[in-house]
Amino acid sequence: MDELYDECVTATSLLEHLTKGPQEKEKWQSKGTAEKCIEILQAADLPNIQPVVSFVLSIPSSTGFAERIFSLMKNKWTDVRNKCSTEIIRCELIVTLNCDMSCSEFYSAVLKDKQLLNAARSQKKYKWRK
Repeated sequence: MDELYDECVTATSLLEHLTKGPQEKEKWQSKGTAEKCIEILQAADLPNIQPVVSFVLSIPSSTGFAERIFSLMKNKWTDVRNKCSTEIIRCELIVTLNCDMSCSEFYSAVLKDKQLLNAARSQKKYKWRK
């Protein structure tokens, strides 16, 4: 616990040093939280503070992403498609979230990929090697 306190004192004095003049203070305020933490952690050896900072920065600032997933899932699971398995909906969500092509671009790309078309037509499990 004493080591953590010593690291906090070191970080505070380092912060004061990094924001001494008005130009440095303005430059510091324009940086994001993660950039500030990285700069402090690189300037001094703070092994006990780093895991705390990593944990705090990994907490999402909003639930927007999760809400978007549920909204997309609701759109995929309509009354017409209510018999779809959770695995199909999961796969569709993965494609929707990770593919940055429009439907027409995706269609054209699939038509050009002969290996994908052959795999989709076959009865075997898909094995990709590129």
